[in-house]
Amino acid sequence: MTFNILSILPILVLAGFGMIVLLVDVLSSRKLGGKNSLAYISLIGIITAAILTKNSTSTTLFSFSETIIIDNYSLFFNFIFLLSTGLIIMISHSYIKREEINYGEYYALILFSTIGMMLMASGADLLNIYIGLEVMSISIYILTGFKRSKLISNEASLKYFLLGAFATGFLLFGISIIYGTTGTINLNQIACFIAEKGGKSDPLMLMGMGLIIIGLGFKVASVPFHAWVPDVYEGAPTAVTAFMSVGPKAAGFAVFLRIFLTAFGSIHYEWQKIIYILAILTMTTGNIIAIAQVNIKRMLAYSSIAHAGYLLIALVADNNMGVSGTLFYVLSYTFMNIGAFAIVIILSQKGDEFIQINDYAGLGLKHPLLA
Repeated sequence: MTFNILSILPILVLAGFGMIVLLVDVLSSRKLGGKNSLAYISLIGIITAAILTKNSTSTTLFSFSETIIIDNYSLFFNFIFLLSTGLIIMISHSYIKREEINYGEYYALILFSTIGMMLMASGADLLNIYIGLEVMSISIYILTGFKRSKLISNEASLKYFLLGAFATGFLLFGISIIYGTTGTINLNQIACFIAEKGGKSDPLMLMGMGLIIIGLGFKVASVPFHAWVPDVYEGAPTAVTAFMSVGPKAAGFAVFLRIFLTAFGSIHYEWQKIIYILAILTMTTGNIIAIAQVNIKRMLAYSSIAHAGYLLIALVADNNMGVSGTLFYVLSYTFMNIGAFAIVIILSQKGDEFIQINDYAGLGLKHPLLA
């Protein structure tokens, strides 16, 4: 059994800083300004985790009985998660103060969600990926309903939780079928099992793959599993919307690529057409419906759906160029999307979130730099 604590040291650091944030929040006084330090503590945790990630091994390393894999692929996505989380914390500081959102819980949940994303990207078996997905999702369910005084926020949280639970059920059912068919949940061992069968699949395995596609399709917001996105993006606090539009989506695609190119790469002809159809539907639906929106958060929600379609095309490519394109696209998408939501946050005021597209009329004259 391989046991290398260094492989998960960045994750442990984030968990430790998350607990520190909660303790400081409980022990400090808002009047003395102690809670203002929580953002800086969280950023220190992110920077520390990023440094440890940078110093990780440059070779592929398996740990914890091959349930964790540390390679260039996982390291890149971990940097994306840490970068996006750091940017979100920076743009959230003034927002949560203005909106009177609980400081400690907010920053701690952001860190815990990032832990889930890192587990997903580093998962070498289906169970570890599922655990990471749940850690990420549960944190975001809570963050979505953080504005408890607003009905739309409560509705968004409940809708996201219920639909997310159904999607998780599909994913777990798919994992159980794959395990029943192959006798393993390890991605490399699944690939070996398929190779031993001469690169052929059976109906049960196809059913398992289909259910996994449904579960992950919900997480990355691909059509037709996208119905939750506009309402949840609109109802969640703007800073939370910015967070969930980048990190969780990147984590979903990290898992999508890992599972289908590693475990099911030799039977790509079985799932390529399905992903191809989903990609076309996702790109088309997202872009067309985005045009008709009058709410900036709903427009960005449909734009996010369209971007999921672009990334699915890279999965269809089933080669190194497709993976490289995905990595570059995710990095660019991180800056683009967080930047768009940052402008919404900067222009908003307490009680007026500046979310109608008409609110941006004349922005070039009033705020030329932001425009």
